[in-house]
Amino acid sequence: MKNKWRAAVAAAVVISLVTAGSGPIGQAGNVAAAPNSLDAPVTQSDYSEEAVHSSGAAASAVASMTLAAENEALALYYSPKTTEIAVSNKKDGTVWFSNPQDRDTDSKASGMNKSMLSSQLLLNFSDKTGKPQQYNNFNQSVEYEQFEIEKLGDGLKILYTIGEKLRGVEQIPKFISEERFQTLILDKIKDEKKKKDVLSRFNLDENSKLYERRDTALKGMALTKTLRTLEEIGYGEEEMEIDRKNSDVVSQASFVIPVTYRLEDDQLVVNVSAENIQNKGFFLHSISVLPYFGAAGTKDQGYMFVPDGSGSLIHLNNNKLTAYGYNVPLYGADSVSLPKKQVLGGETARLPVFGMKKNDAAFVAIVENGDGIGRIEADVSGRANSYNYVFSSYEITDSDPLALTGFWMQQSVPKFQDRPYNGDITVRYGFLQEKEASYSGMASYYRSYLIKKHGLEKLHEQEQIPFNVELIGGIPTRKFFLGIPYSSYQPLTTFSQAQDILNQLQGDGIHNIKVRYTGWFNGGLNHKIPSSVSVDSKLGGKKGLAELQDFADRNGITLYPDVSFMRVLQDKGDFKPKRDASRTMNGVVATVHPYDLASYYKLTYLEPTYPLSPARLPVVVDKFMNQYNKLGQKGLSLHDMGDELNSDFNTKNVLTREESKKAVEEQLAKLHTYPNMMVSGGNAYTLPYVDSVVNAPLANSGYNLTDQSVPFYEMALHGYIDYAGEALNLSDEQDTRYHVLKSLETGSGLYFTWFYEKPSLVKETGFDYLYSASYQNWMDEAKSTYAEINNVLSKVRTQIIKDHQMLEKGVYQTTYEDGTSIVVNYNDYPVNVGGAAVEAMGYLMGGERN
Repeated sequence: MKNKWRAAVAAAVVISLVTAGSGPIGQAGNVAAAPNSLDAPVTQSDYSEEAVHSSGAAASAVASMTLAAENEALALYYSPKTTEIAVSNKKDGTVWFSNPQDRDTDSKASGMNKSMLSSQLLLNFSDKTGKPQQYNNFNQSVEYEQFEIEKLGDGLKILYTIGEKLRGVEQIPKFISEERFQTLILDKIKDEKKKKDVLSRFNLDENSKLYERRDTALKGMALTKTLRTLEEIGYGEEEMEIDRKNSDVVSQASFVIPVTYRLEDDQLVVNVSAENIQNKGFFLHSISVLPYFGAAGTKDQGYMFVPDGSGSLIHLNNNKLTAYGYNVPLYGADSVSLPKKQVLGGETARLPVFGMKKNDAAFVAIVENGDGIGRIEADVSGRANSYNYVFSSYEITDSDPLALTGFWMQQSVPKFQDRPYNGDITVRYGFLQEKEASYSGMASYYRSYLIKKHGLEKLHEQEQIPFNVELIGGIPTRKFFLGIPYSSYQPLTTFSQAQDILNQLQGDGIHNIKVRYTGWFNGGLNHKIPSSVSVDSKLGGKKGLAELQDFADRNGITLYPDVSFMRVLQDKGDFKPKRDASRTMNGVVATVHPYDLASYYKLTYLEPTYPLSPARLPVVVDKFMNQYNKLGQKGLSLHDMGDELNSDFNTKNVLTREESKKAVEEQLAKLHTYPNMMVSGGNAYTLPYVDSVVNAPLANSGYNLTDQSVPFYEMALHGYIDYAGEALNLSDEQDTRYHVLKSLETGSGLYFTWFYEKPSLVKETGFDYLYSASYQNWMDEAKSTYAEINNVLSKVRTQIIKDHQMLEKGVYQTTYEDGTSIVVNYNDYPVNVGGAAVEAMGYLMGGERN
């Protein structure tokens, strides 16, 4: 795709500006990219004079910067004056800047927005009253020259002191110890008249032995004279800062924050050590890191990638200014802090990845540390400034309103997290060029990262793709005797009935079956805390479970008994809420209630479930494994460990979501002793330990700001981990044909949720949402649907997805590493692709009509 014009530009300009675009994507078979495709070939008219100007501007900007470090792949530059950085990619000469280079001429941004464009850190904080404030390191550090730069062997470290520069009387410490006042000030003033004048500006408290500054005596010329005298004797800013820090009075916010930039192979690694953040008297709520790295201007072409569900693209300059900016927490909402009214969100962001394609280059960023408290944010040009940008931010100290009542009045005051997050925040930036500069290339880069870091291994060849089915054992119910309610248990699929279902599936030619068996112990689907394991006797007890495992082994079926660790579903057994549950910011036991489908308010009159404290998780897992190992099971399904992540604000041991994530990873490493592991949801931190994911995201949330859903999640995992979306028979989308096409586009398997008994048994229970889960109603459709999908995907199950494209609206092409391509058409009319017709709601494989 490098035509003569582009080669001429490359020859004329050694370093060219990178702004996030994607080069052409490889094509398979006879399928050609549509002219209006995001990944259509770049032509001279796409860039012309603008590209030449940008390239020259980048070269000029880098020439004025200082080289910090370099290796074979990258060179890191910085400005000693502004602290902005630039990374030069030696593979193609492109340069990525931490801040837009033409920001001073941006007519859209003004005031604070203008200064933010020059910042590498944005801080949101408050005082003890909860009054929100915002600093950025340009206004409150760089402009005051309150930073130190230290060169490292492979990068540099910048220590920012971020706070308003003290002016007037605030420059002088409010309190100075008698000893320091005597030795550092009085003993050094030789002029008795000046000494007497300085003494008149302070009062000595005989009890505390502190000299207190007299603000009323330090005005106008008196202040000027005092400051001049202090400067003459050497009592300068360094000594004043020591006394200000020792003072109990904090008049202005000030934060000392270390930022480290390092080059590791072909990556830029950015680290902020929250443990070493210094702060006194204020609450640092959140910090945004490199918010304008690689920001794209109004003339740039491409898109931003955000991990919304399966993945979303936000086209540069899409002019969707009436839509909210993208601002979503990684791994979903914290169940400890769920609001009274349900927030209408979408799909969970499962992967800590974001990126930018700008013209013919791209970057991809991976949040390596701090993702548990992280958010991904993005917005387009035209709202606050003329740039498109995507970045990550992190919650350091959370807060909740605390209601105070008295005299028939109510007032809310903020309650702050007792201990802020004190770990690392680490973001890895990788740089892509030419045909790899696309969301497909970003997914490939992230896949390589997972393989290198966690040792993911390719799937073994099998004749069939997996058929995933959840079989529900039993449910707790409430029955009545002579009008008196009592708790009961309703079996829905006994172990022997499960064998009947599996025999029928195999009789229909389905052999690679993965069974997620839920509701098999401790009282059914909403089981008691799994610190003990009691196989439900009405299903067949331990003997019946052992027979089912033996049946599975003999027939090549993988059995995954399901367990919930993160959420305690019943307030019974060994569970004591005050001891074992997480607590909210206000110190009360956290509870989770369902929301009303009409009003979206919590149904607090229903029995709640409880988020288990991360501190208690190791104890519960150990007790579970001790008893589960006696059952002889080879697999395990984790009901919520791959789906939920909650904090614990217990004042005795505050645990943030990042610390909870690490606790989960430790338990996953223990549980990894079982040969087969399945999770629901599939958050990124679980992927190194599992072989199957169900309820994986196959689409995005459809937010107004986003423009296209992409199967980034699937492209990152295909060939290494089996996955399937939500249960087809429980999906809001009941068109089976849609699910067939989605499966073929994303390379995902089928998933059903079934039980054996008649569906009327779940009527008027807390499980009536399972009304469509009776297996008899779905067996024929499952057989035909699986046969069609298996015929296509069994050939590529162990291959990586090399490329994905939107050819035109509703038409997508997925290409595998051996060149096999699958084109799906979601439209209700046929389309022509590469000279071949694709029927309405149909597909093509390898150029042959199916």
